[in-house]
Amino acid sequence: MIVAILMALGGGTASAESPPAAMWQGYANAWIASHAQRVKGQAPKDTRKSCEGDLNGDGHGDVVVIYSIEGVGGGNDWTQYATVLTSTPQGFGASTPKEVGGKSVRAVDGCTIAGTTVTLDLKTYGPEDGSCCPSVPGKATYRFEKGGLADASAAPAAK
Repeated sequence: MIVAILMALGGGTASAESPPAAMWQGYANAWIASHAQRVKGQAPKDTRKSCEGDLNGDGHGDVVVIYSIEGVGGGNDWTQYATVLTSTPQGFGASTPKEVGGKSVRAVDGCTIAGTTVTLDLKTYGPEDGSCCPSVPGKATYRFEKGGLADASAAPAAK
């Protein structure tokens, strides 16, 4: 579900091409900071990853941002989230964040978009891995549907 937060872009028009990073990064930074504040954690910028494409088929470039929130409740755990920034001529809207990784779960290294599919490149934990350092390469696939990310291995949502 698209969260009803839009930020005016001030004159630019979106196209089927990906939006320039300068246009969406400010919105993403504010969105992620708000999420981190709600859960009482920190969201370091150096852990963020993104991929761009037209996920909703409207001819405007969209962005998937992968980010970490750490230190929730004063601990040293971290959780990775993915949110979709959908681009419109008026600005951006953000999907509800989807938990996609975390300490002792898996770590997302990057993403790609093909049609309505988002593929995450990740590492999972092997039997000898410490909680800091997963080492087993893998992939996870999500569909963009009904304004959010859904696990592609699950049945598609009813329309």
